[in-house]
Amino acid sequence: QPLSQPYLFDNQVKKCSDLTQLQDLVVQTRVVVGTITSMNSAQAIFKYKQFSLAIIDEASQILEPHIVGLLSATHGIEPAIQRFVMIGDHKQLPAVVQQTEQESAVDTPLLHQIGLYNCKFSLFERLLHLYGNDPTVTYMLTRQGRMHQDIMDWPNRLFYNGMLKVVPLPHQIAQLPKEGGTEDALTNLLLTQRVMFLPSKMPKHSPSDKVNQPEADIIASLVERIYKIEKERFSAQDTIGIIVPYRNQIATVRNTIARLGIPELTGITIDTVERYQGSQRRYIIYGFTIQKHYQLRFLTNNTFIEDGKLIDRKLNVAMTRAQEHLIIIGNPAILKSN
Repeated sequence: QPLSQPYLFDNQVKKCSDLTQLQDLVVQTRVVVGTITSMNSAQAIFKYKQFSLAIIDEASQILEPHIVGLLSATHGIEPAIQRFVMIGDHKQLPAVVQQTEQESAVDTPLLHQIGLYNCKFSLFERLLHLYGNDPTVTYMLTRQGRMHQDIMDWPNRLFYNGMLKVVPLPHQIAQLPKEGGTEDALTNLLLTQRVMFLPSKMPKHSPSDKVNQPEADIIASLVERIYKIEKERFSAQDTIGIIVPYRNQIATVRNTIARLGIPELTGITIDTVERYQGSQRRYIIYGFTIQKHYQLRFLTNNTFIEDGKLIDRKLNVAMTRAQEHLIIIGNPAILKSN
């Protein structure tokens, strides 16, 4: 971001003529922002400076070995960081781990005593397991400013025990008209509904189970209509986001949209759920794509049980990217078997 450029460390260093000025810069800077990787590789900073607080964002995606160096860093004989606050959501997608659950399992009784049963889990999850019911340690943030209350309702009931609330911001409580007023049924749905499920037919001929042209056609028709509805304030970066599970389908959807011949649509982000975590759009279109029952295992490979409820992390992330409209597309005959 242009506003942050002057504050980048590389640009700040240019103002220093010698090491003394550089040391003064480090010591006098009250707030330092960086990634876990950059802070781990710059631990020399702790020789000159002690921090009273570290806020670790997206902590549920950080594996324990990645953060232990900062937890144990010292400033002289004292901790380099006196207090940690971890912010994260274990009901969204975890860190990517290549090993199987069996390969990353921990079989040391001493580690079991501190709640470490598998190396694929984050420190955030381990602490939540140990202290999740202790209000002196754990607090749940319940106000969300992204989703309209109608979009929030389903994931809130299914995954968050009804604890989420809207801020509310104006777009979270805005009302849609009861009638679309056009001659096109799909346009009328987009004008009057916050959440929609559109059934798709099974492809007659497909080069791969990971390519679904009928769904790509539906997505393209939706994108074209949304563009016409939102033309005055349309932005490729903010208006529409398209989520599909496979790279093959990303290419198929992009090619199908390109055939519409609307240059403004070429910049729309079409990506997987994993790449969309942390992002948001006013309209989210989620195409399940799958044609065979075995593909359901891939869609549901990030699930767990909590308080008797099945938490589907991938579905949760996909649904909660939407600010004002959520459109889901899939084949009911396949989806209903899970």
